[in-house]
Amino acid sequence: MGRWSYYDTDEERLPEGMRRIGYDADTQTYTFSDAEGAVWESAPGNQYGQLHRVSPPYGDDANNAGEPLHPTSNDITSKEPSWRHEMMPLLNWFLLVGLFLLLVFWFISSAARGVDLTVCSKHSSLYKIHSGDSCWAIAEGHGVPLEALLQENSGIDCDKLSVGSTICIPRV
Repeated sequence: MGRWSYYDTDEERLPEGMRRIGYDADTQTYTFSDAEGAVWESAPGNQYGQLHRVSPPYGDDANNAGEPLHPTSNDITSKEPSWRHEMMPLLNWFLLVGLFLLLVFWFISSAARGVDLTVCSKHSSLYKIHSGDSCWAIAEGHGVPLEALLQENSGIDCDKLSVGSTICIPRV
């Protein structure tokens, strides 16, 4: 079965009083005339669809004798695209680059946040915690009472010692 149907003629598709008067193969636009004599054009590549006015009716030419035959000023399709519309692909690209940089900086800052600087007094020494260390094992290994170790490192949680962090061990 073919694509053609009896609804594909101008009589069924065009408004009443509108007739096709030409076709421009270079721009692929159809030209139409209405009952008052105004000339209308279709969008490039469309036989029907939305039409825009190209010239006023023949009787109105006396009022607009000095005007060239251009689309009317309220025709949206005849306007040039704005610079914002032309720059839209770049906006998407800059948005992706900005998001990538934001994630990189967030990752770097979160990695730097994990490093805590422990400053010990001159009567204590720095110790890096290894796997399997506990407060009691560190204090016993250095010959320091557990209470002195906890007093030197106020706020330390002996149940949550993280490997690689540092604590201060008091000298006895």
